Amino acid sequence: MAMRNGNIAIDNTRFIFGTNFSGNPENDRFGDTRRKANIVIPDPEQAKDLIKQGFRVRETKPREDDDPDNFSPEYFVQAVLKYRDRFDKPVKYPPRVYLVSDDGEPVLLDEDDVEQIDQMRVKNVNVVLSPYQWDPVNNGMSLYIRTMYVEQDLDDDPYAERYRRRRDDGEEMPF
Repeated sequence: MAMRNGNIAIDNTRFIFGTNFSGNPENDRFGDTRRKANIVIPDPEQAKDLIKQGFRVRETKPREDDDPDNFSPEYFVQAVLKYRDRFDKPVKYPPRVYLVSDDGEPVLLDEDDVEQIDQMRVKNVNVVLSPYQWDPVNNGMSLYIRTMYVEQDLDDDPYAERYRRRRDDGEEMPF
């Protein structure tokens, strides 16, 4: 499992189900106000290691129309994006979330801009998660997003290449 300084790195993954980086309870199935996402763990061995460490790793179940013999579950964890503490004060070390569009430079999103991820198509995610043990008696563990690179899916956007080319040629953008 990729661990750096006690943090957990998950490379070349994606979100599963909807994200709620806005923290809007209307966007969450259970009315939760936490900014969060479910992140797929592509490596089953990494999922097993996380389970051994006490993290709640979930797995997908087959749908009614899935062939049970050909079904392979996907493992995922819930990760929280925390900019503020329980007293609504900014945290000392806020998460760093970067948006990567096409082959451009990653853009650091702030607390307000990060919610735009909820409405976009995402091609790939690379994330570093910080573990936090909130209940040592029962081994209650949570994962917080420390650093995340979100690659926007522009494959079906016919204009993305056109405007990227203009930017590269030094032409002025039309707006």
